[in-house]
Amino acid sequence: MSITRRVFCASAVAVGLIGGAGKSYSQDLTPISFRLDWSLYGSHAPFYLAVKEGLYEEAGLSVTVGEGQGSATVAQLIAQGNDQLGFVDFGTMVRGVEQGMPIKAVARVLSNVMCVISHDDAPVNNPKELAGKIVAFGPAESTGLVFPGLLAYSDVDPASVSIINPATGAKNSLFLQHRADAIPANVNVQIAQLEAAGAKVHYFLMSDYGIQQMNNGIVGNSDFIAKNPEAVKGFIAATAKAFEMAQQNPEAAVDALIESVAGQARNKDVLLRQLELTLPLLGTEATQGKPFGWMAESDWEQTQDVLVRYMGMAKALPVDKFYTNDFIGSQQ
Repeated sequence: MSITRRVFCASAVAVGLIGGAGKSYSQDLTPISFRLDWSLYGSHAPFYLAVKEGLYEEAGLSVTVGEGQGSATVAQLIAQGNDQLGFVDFGTMVRGVEQGMPIKAVARVLSNVMCVISHDDAPVNNPKELAGKIVAFGPAESTGLVFPGLLAYSDVDPASVSIINPATGAKNSLFLQHRADAIPANVNVQIAQLEAAGAKVHYFLMSDYGIQQMNNGIVGNSDFIAKNPEAVKGFIAATAKAFEMAQQNPEAAVDALIESVAGQARNKDVLLRQLELTLPLLGTEATQGKPFGWMAESDWEQTQDVLVRYMGMAKALPVDKFYTNDFIGSQQ
């Protein structure tokens, strides 16, 4: 999970360009470059909805949304100030903080997304049923790195599971070819991809069997968030409203993404399915009754525990180094 340097082309969407009729750009708006973690998938749609509906502009912001090529790259861009905020995997962000990056989580979005997918006609219902099965994942994939922890929590002998390590991204093909009985994956990404390819799938969440983790959230450059607290508060509040709107009308959120990014119309069904699988993942047991984005110390401790025990983090750090709730309003 080392931080890598990669150069990529980003698709940026300016709020002044895609806002609705009657919305105009103002020089008084605070500019924010917001970077997504990866190429587009359905969980990203509410950010585009916030742009289309002028929610960021109403908060005094001119927001551009750009695609990314991995949270490690995005964390580095935020640390360098190229982007002020980003949608970053918290595990990757923690490793960045460990290495001295000036970044901090300001809002939680997704938690407990990791799952194990199997074939519907040969379902794997829980970790113990992985014994005797063939499981495929890339050696550097986060879900694969956590997989031994899943077995350990359920007292499953690792030697009883046959592991195939294809190139990153190739596990879907092995699964579709029935060369793998199961794959660890993210429920909000791969399920829809496999279904679109004609597979009938079954899955269980790793969080039901001991692997409790916060996943993606909004991460900011430490200097920017210190100097622009109202802008950060406004961004989070507008994003919260967009996710609420997406829950009420997922298709409208996906349509906003499609309108903003050329060529995505062909992916509408997959994007919509991914968003629908995203929406139940916006909270944790510890955040019930709390506003969108609020983070619990216990959730951070559990997330870091997985990183230390299974993902190569050298030692635990005080979790207050990783996050702040200072920008979360009491009501959204």
